[in-house]
Amino acid sequence: MSDVRILGKRLAQRVGQEAIVLGRITGKSSDGKSAEITTTDDARINVTFPESLDKDASGSYVEVRGTVKSKSTMSCNSFVLLPLSMTKDFDVNGYNTMVHMRCAVGNQLDGVFYEN
Repeated sequence: MSDVRILGKRLAQRVGQEAIVLGRITGKSSDGKSAEITTTDDARINVTFPESLDKDASGSYVEVRGTVKSKSTMSCNSFVLLPLSMTKDFDVNGYNTMVHMRCAVGNQLDGVFYEN
């Protein structure tokens, strides 16, 4: 599985590839297997999940790992639903800056913080 984090507005750059996206659940299908997520950079994407989300998931942050299908859709392989109590003071601007920096340096960090 890829460890490439990407912001929602850059999803089109990874079509057909795996990525990690973080966002808030802003809409959910009745069966809970798909949802609209507003990413940390305010892009709205649609995600299909391998299993139903909890009924109380709306408004929660979710980290989605999966395959980018288009500039606004992903097919999720795995996800982590973060409780509201854990993200109430989440620094969205700091997270976005980190993702921008990681994308800017690309593979130059490979092997610096972990073994290849």
